[in-house]
Amino acid sequence: MYRAPKNMQQEHSNPMLEAIIFDFDGVVVDSEPIHMACFLRVMRPYGVEFTIEQYYNRYLAYSDRDAMTRMIGEYDLDGDSLDINALIAQKSAMVQEALARTASPLPGSIELMQAARDAGLGLAICSAALGEEVRQPLRRAGALDLVQLIIAAEDVEVHKPDPAGYILARRKLGEILGRELAPERCVAIEDSPGGVAAGKAAGLCVLAVTNTVGADRLAAADRIVDSLADVTPASLDEMVS
Repeated sequence: MYRAPKNMQQEHSNPMLEAIIFDFDGVVVDSEPIHMACFLRVMRPYGVEFTIEQYYNRYLAYSDRDAMTRMIGEYDLDGDSLDINALIAQKSAMVQEALARTASPLPGSIELMQAARDAGLGLAICSAALGEEVRQPLRRAGALDLVQLIIAAEDVEVHKPDPAGYILARRKLGEILGRELAPERCVAIEDSPGGVAAGKAAGLCVLAVTNTVGADRLAAADRIVDSLADVTPASLDEMVS
């Protein structure tokens, strides 16, 4: 298991911060390119083709179902002839196989999780990925037991930029901790415009990290950083104080 360096641990008295809710792909692990490549492998036989820039502009932060539905519309495909459930299952199997081989934690992500737990904060993940696509890389990194709650694509009916996932994560994390969590005392960590919008609509403070897109596309966040390597619970506490 990761242990946070001493300078990552919170020294505040009477902190205002109650919980951190991480997005996953592009925040905790370097997996956005994996999802893009697997979408292409599944959808290319139907004439779907896009660059990484187009993927980030069109489909970033969307669930598999929502992204495929958009592809069907944008590429004028016959949706009635496509089995979206089968395509999602095919793509997920590819993603999980690739994650097992190549996915690695992004700088500072696991260390921040450990520091948050050391500081007694609530810790959850809210992702549009499928649950096993989140659990597998965390398990591989030895960090699954740090996370108190995972809200994944199958847990909500509507996904980012809708705030439903973050609203559910805050409520259920509060149930786990035995107290209601004030949204303004929770920080969401995101890498996409849609994720930032979801966190803000849920009433959370939002820290955006430029692992995936530039700061100009994340301007709605409360704070933007280039890496989580220098982010601490104390610095997040300053966002909500």
